[in-house]
Amino acid sequence: MQAKVHALLVRDDDSPVAELKPMLEKQGVITSQARSRAEAERILTRLERPVLIFTDTVLADGTWAEIKALAQSLEPPVPVIVVSRFVDIPLYLDVLEQGAADFLVPPFSEAELTFVVQSALRPPAPPALSLILRRPAGTGVEVSHHAENHAGSRSRAVHA
Repeated sequence: MQAKVHALLVRDDDSPVAELKPMLEKQGVITSQARSRAEAERILTRLERPVLIFTDTVLADGTWAEIKALAQSLEPPVPVIVVSRFVDIPLYLDVLEQGAADFLVPPFSEAELTFVVQSALRPPAPPALSLILRRPAGTGVEVSHHAENHAGSRSRAVHA
């Protein structure tokens, strides 16, 4: 793990985000904390701002979506990892659809946390897309699109 990674932990008092602080610091990540959306906004306007944010789903004055919107408005945008106390599949899907870097639920393992941090800090790669033109016997031209998603699996759509 890089020694100069700075993460902002946006959390309420009894948040599972608090459990991440010692684990992140053990991995060489410098942490600072915000107890509200407003405090997070002040921290994010500093010259030396964090490069990664972990946030609770709900804060006293906002939500994870507001924290993500703040982070996306920065140049460069700061990746946001949403931390939930419970498994919530609709929330998980919403978080990922809206572009958060990841979604975590305790208990946390050091290996999982290392992977999540490294993945969030990796520049996004454009999806692999190839266009294959071929003419099957006796038919028109078939076009196959192959796209690779972030997990490395391949999807295929065929148009005749």
